[in-house]
Amino acid sequence: MTAVQAPGRTPGRPVVPLWWGVDAVPDSFGPCVVTVGVFDGVHRGHRRLIDHARAVGRERGLPVVLLTFDPHPARVLGVDRDTAVLTTVDRRAELAAAAGVDAVCVLRFTAGLAARTPDEFARDVLARGLGAAAVVVGANFTFGARAAGDVTTLATLGTGFGFTTHVVPLLRVVDAPCSSTHARRCIRSGRLDAAARSLGRPHRVDGARRGDVVRPEPGTALPPPGRYHGLVDGRAADVEVLPDGQVRIVAAAGDRPSPDGPVSVVFAGDGGALR
Repeated sequence: MTAVQAPGRTPGRPVVPLWWGVDAVPDSFGPCVVTVGVFDGVHRGHRRLIDHARAVGRERGLPVVLLTFDPHPARVLGVDRDTAVLTTVDRRAELAAAAGVDAVCVLRFTAGLAARTPDEFARDVLARGLGAAAVVVGANFTFGARAAGDVTTLATLGTGFGFTTHVVPLLRVVDAPCSSTHARRCIRSGRLDAAARSLGRPHRVDGARRGDVVRPEPGTALPPPGRYHGLVDGRAADVEVLPDGQVRIVAAAGDRPSPDGPVSVVFAGDGGALR
């Protein structure tokens, strides 16, 4: 098990546990409220799910666990769909912690997991693995082999396995779905302002810096090649997205950061692109 410090939390305060797989959940961990999804981007719609889960948790006096998957299920299943990464797993966990969850559980999405029936997933992962007393999902949630289960299936299975099911309507922003797919589409087309509205914050890319070049995590969602305003490790900077998917730091306010190591690049929203 690892632990994630939520952004903005006072050092020394408790951190949020990050469990890789249900086998990592401590035996002493009791009943909980689970919210399930990929949660890539932890966008405004995702935070609505988290808020609802927290409300259920407060009502029942239970902790909230965010259950996510890595890699993206569509990538493993070979679905023809854009799965460019909006947030790494660690960043996802940080944002979830900042939104108020008590723990994060990551399931490795494999062919074996994909082959589980809805009944097996509800029983082995939700009921037995996490001890779910309540499960909170979005209205478009599907699960199990060939996505055979939906929210109605989940509610039926929950009755047998001892958890209640809570379905949260999808959030819409400016007449467009508030979804990871929409955010990726906006980023790919350079509409960073629209992406920021969907995400609830400017898009951030994490990677490794060598000199003035940042190498993002493989498969990261990036805007089109060109120069943009933004922040590099919190400092105002102009950056250039290169055709090969790397990001070059063109100019930064004050002293430049040390040449090597992990770095975050935040792309500005409205007016972010330099014309």
